[in-house]
Amino acid sequence: MAGEYICHFFVNGYMHIESLTVTNFRNLSHVKMEFSPAVNILYGGNGAGKTNLLEAIFVLCLGRSQRGAGDPIMLKHSEEVYRIEGRIKREDVVHEVAVAYQRGGRKKIAIDRVNAKTTELYENYCAVSLGPEDTEILSGSPSIRRNFLDIYLSQFSRSYLSHLVDYYKVLTQKNACLRSDCDTAPFNVLLINHGAEVVKARINFIEKLGQAAGRHYAEICREGMLRLSYQPSVPLERGQVDADGIKQSFETALIRQEERERALKSSLIGPHRDEILFQIGDYPARTHGSQGEWRTAAIAVKLAVYQLLKDKRRMQPVLLLDEIFTELDRERSTALMQSFSEFGQLFVTTAVDPPESLRRSGRSFRIHQGTVRQIS
Repeated sequence: MAGEYICHFFVNGYMHIESLTVTNFRNLSHVKMEFSPAVNILYGGNGAGKTNLLEAIFVLCLGRSQRGAGDPIMLKHSEEVYRIEGRIKREDVVHEVAVAYQRGGRKKIAIDRVNAKTTELYENYCAVSLGPEDTEILSGSPSIRRNFLDIYLSQFSRSYLSHLVDYYKVLTQKNACLRSDCDTAPFNVLLINHGAEVVKARINFIEKLGQAAGRHYAEICREGMLRLSYQPSVPLERGQVDADGIKQSFETALIRQEERERALKSSLIGPHRDEILFQIGDYPARTHGSQGEWRTAAIAVKLAVYQLLKDKRRMQPVLLLDEIFTELDRERSTALMQSFSEFGQLFVTTAVDPPESLRRSGRSFRIHQGTVRQIS
């Protein structure tokens, strides 16, 4: 394959992971690794643990799985505690980060040995993951698309994360109130205030993301068109995309749905019910896209996410690439390789040989049955 990978660092505005220690996470009993600030290639067959290692890196950076898995699922079978530790360098300062979970308990996070919240990881670090499961962003349920949006928009905007957390707290309280036949009016006021900010941020982000993803899609496949649009469950008139207009529409919708919500004992209106429409050409991707189109679109969307985060946060996020070359033909792989010069630290999993230019740019590791050794 053609294309050379060159890692560009800025004096300010980069981060990379120097080291990682993983204990009892998925099939990884105990793994300790030192990474290149450029490219890190993880070789291994199916089931060896490559994807699990990428997941551990993502959890270290953001406190959650990119695959949507809960902590009990990520805990190694028959073990009681998983622990992920790493040294993360950001703008010439190295921080010690640790994420741990005990069966039946709560996740604990520490930065430089001081207890921290998940939101502090989002504020300090950036990571973008790209893997086979990302086709579900195009083909899966609306909840998968909302989860994708929340993970990356929360890295893009601190205020979005704050409003999102508060929105879901109030939503849980309102649903409990509906089940108990209580007055929901006080909760609706809070839902409207936080929900309007969430919707406004999503609309603006999807507009930016759609433009960038469309460009990447055209560059990778040399044909076709990808478009994104946000579809809130709160009906919005044209021009009602400011916070006040959204609040007014949200309040009206809640009044109209009040009897149904009481009958069903569940909240039916709000950001937790919103949708993102992906179109490939003139048709909805979910119903008319092929597996290859979904894969190419998912890559384009994640590259666009990376670009938006890099520009907004003024740092290069860690990029995790899981088996990206296996499903792409030579032309698309070459086009993708040519875009790698924009990136900082890369983690690439593969069961086949990647391009030679990638192998020369960093370190390679062999993963077998949950064990890891450096091979170059």
